[in-house]
Amino acid sequence: MAAVSKYLTAKNSSIAGGVLLALCILTQRRRRGGKSRGSELVLSNEDKAAKKDRAAVDYVFFLRISKILRIMVPRWFCKETGYLLFIAAMLVTRTYCDVWMIQNGTMIESGIISRDCNLVCFVTVHFQFALVNNLLKLGLNELKLKFRERLTKHLYDEYLKGYTYYKMGNLDNRIANADQLLTQDVEKFCNSVVDLYSNLSKPLLDIGLYIFKLTSSIGAQGPSSMMAYLLISGLFLTRLRKPIGKMTVIEQRYEGEYRYVNSRLITNSEEIAFYNGNMREKQTIHSTFKKLVDHLHKFIFFRFSMGFVDSMIAKYMATVVGYLVVSRPFLNLSDPRHMNSTQAELMEDYYQSGRMLLSLAQALGRIVLAGRDMTRLSGFTMRITELRKVLKDLNSGKYERTMVSHQDKESLGVERITLVPGSGQIINVDHIIKFEHTPLATPNGDVLIKDLTFEVRSGTNVLVCGPNGCGKSSLFRVLGELWPLFGGQLTKPERGKLFYVPQRPYMTIGTLRDQVIYPDTYEEQKRKGISDQVLKEYLGNVQLGHILDREGTWDTVQDWMDVLSGGEKQRMAMARLFYHKPQFAILDECTSAVSVDVEDFIYSHCRTVGISLFTVSHRKSLWKHHEYYLHMDGRGNYDFKPITEETIEFGS
Repeated sequence: MAAVSKYLTAKNSSIAGGVLLALCILTQRRRRGGKSRGSELVLSNEDKAAKKDRAAVDYVFFLRISKILRIMVPRWFCKETGYLLFIAAMLVTRTYCDVWMIQNGTMIESGIISRDCNLVCFVTVHFQFALVNNLLKLGLNELKLKFRERLTKHLYDEYLKGYTYYKMGNLDNRIANADQLLTQDVEKFCNSVVDLYSNLSKPLLDIGLYIFKLTSSIGAQGPSSMMAYLLISGLFLTRLRKPIGKMTVIEQRYEGEYRYVNSRLITNSEEIAFYNGNMREKQTIHSTFKKLVDHLHKFIFFRFSMGFVDSMIAKYMATVVGYLVVSRPFLNLSDPRHMNSTQAELMEDYYQSGRMLLSLAQALGRIVLAGRDMTRLSGFTMRITELRKVLKDLNSGKYERTMVSHQDKESLGVERITLVPGSGQIINVDHIIKFEHTPLATPNGDVLIKDLTFEVRSGTNVLVCGPNGCGKSSLFRVLGELWPLFGGQLTKPERGKLFYVPQRPYMTIGTLRDQVIYPDTYEEQKRKGISDQVLKEYLGNVQLGHILDREGTWDTVQDWMDVLSGGEKQRMAMARLFYHKPQFAILDECTSAVSVDVEDFIYSHCRTVGISLFTVSHRKSLWKHHEYYLHMDGRGNYDFKPITEETIEFGS
């Protein structure tokens, strides 16, 4: 022990740390040089995916997390700052409690042996220790909740701005499971940030205090040796932990896929049941779950291996180094303390110094182990950053999607044209819808109609017909500004003056009143001056007055998706249309479950209240309610003509 301890001097420790740091810098420069030489090569899809998944503790990580922290702590004076300061104060208090225990523990133990010990004071102090520990836990939990609240509100403000929530799932394919990112990943990120703050702050405070105490007790050689060990072990373990960030990203992606296939089973349970598709869905779920389990097995084994190395280096070896360092002045017989202290005083001095240095070693070990948490945090940080980037792009009108290449189009015999999303011009004018030389194309680049030109003014109803896949729904998505305009000019009213009624209407969570006035709130209904009596008339117009009589009040809350039948939901959607009174309405097979006489009354009432209609339907009985028809043949051609007695009616 003495032979080893005498070499643990400040000079030797500094030399060892400097040499290791120089070797680390040279290795990093060589690695970067190799990357720059290979950067001229074109990256394959696999290389790009691997680059996208890269998550490591580096400059990019600190840049990413600093931007997110500015969201969670927006000002110097806010509740989050108060909690951060409160936690720091509790950590300082707990550190001083630990020092008090080290300094007074020897006296307590000596008093017990000599049968002269007053434990009342000792017990009283421990009540204070318990209070400090639990106040610290309270502050940490509150800070996690505040961070999650701030970040969640910020992300949902961006996600629910305009039609971004629709565009993320239908126009952009960079993020597959936004729901998991907005819920689980945000929670895990906030918890990891706060845990890392706690796991770093307490050891750093301990290190500062114990270095000060030990320097005055055994000299600067001991603390400097421990710091050199921290540098060496930290660099070594950081290199070994690199895969954790990427494995965390992959784990969260597989978790999202597994959650998605389960939600699909719930959403489409009726259709699956009719097809007897339970065994096929079981196979899909098991396949997705197996992919997740296989990855988790690899991750668990890697964490086991890293846990073993972490424990050996950051815990047990640090303790051994601590014993070697603290024993040096006591094994040196020429040290002044051997001449001026008794054996009992030497024992007490050694005991206190040893306890402090062991605590210092443990604090250094926690700093090293915090690198593991930081590496995992880098994975969550990358996913949150990716979500923020996609939201920012979508809100600025940019999206990324796998487009059909020109080579693929030519091989399929499709005419080659240039598609630039958002290159068309939208002009907002009331009481008119006018397409001028507008290509109708999907976000994936499939051209349905090369040049669409027609004009419809208020008071004119248009029947849209054609085979499946011809572009009927695409036309309405462009009208609703859900899809970008790839060229030409579109003149139309503002978004709020167009209303879409689908075949399967959406029933919101809330009261019976909410089903009629959606997406308005009760306060907005009152501001519009529409009374409940008028809402009752709307229900009567679509023959749903019995719903209000059955429920008894407008404030009844039900699961309306299950309570109302298919026909009742379609008629409720038409009552919603009468409430909003838009200039134009798009009716997409929205009366397929309604009887012909009720359908006839609804269309007549739309004309009475001045709502112009674009209707998709296969019923011949609806032709009499329209003045024009737009027929798409599915091969890129269309006809926009008035309906006359000679017009051949399509449908049944």
